[in-house]
Amino acid sequence: MPLYECRCERCELTFEVLAPLSSSGLKSRPCPNCGRAARRIISAVSFTVEGGARASSTPDVTQLKVPPPARLCWMDDRSAARYAAYKHGRGAEYDDKNHAREEAAKKRDEPPPKPAAPAHQHSHSHLQVAAARKAKAAEAKTITKRPQPPA
Repeated sequence: MPLYECRCERCELTFEVLAPLSSSGLKSRPCPNCGRAARRIISAVSFTVEGGARASSTPDVTQLKVPPPARLCWMDDRSAARYAAYKHGRGAEYDDKNHAREEAAKKRDEPPPKPAAPAHQHSHSHLQVAAARKAKAAEAKTITKRPQPPA
């Protein structure tokens, strides 16, 4: 239900009226002070998203996660968070926030953070297995010469 703002010219009173959308066509409301018709005026509009403000519902851009199947094997946590931020359309916000943190750390004379190792180490065993199979197949194809029996 919208909240309308009205002004009575006679009393010079500005007041608010909570009215259903079905009555939005009415251009005047009775003044609570004198009872005369008060005209609706243009006022600031405010909307809220159901469930609270957006700022409280969005996670910190530097803490976004990439699902494991989408995370490349070489990605450390910071790279993955940056990738996730860009995928969510918040890449510039991520870069700005990290730059501000780095500048604050410089002012406090803190050493720069060391790059972390990838969060999930895995072997490329499937590549090793494929290479071993290829080597075996190549070995089987090579023809070894047998020694000739003495004549």
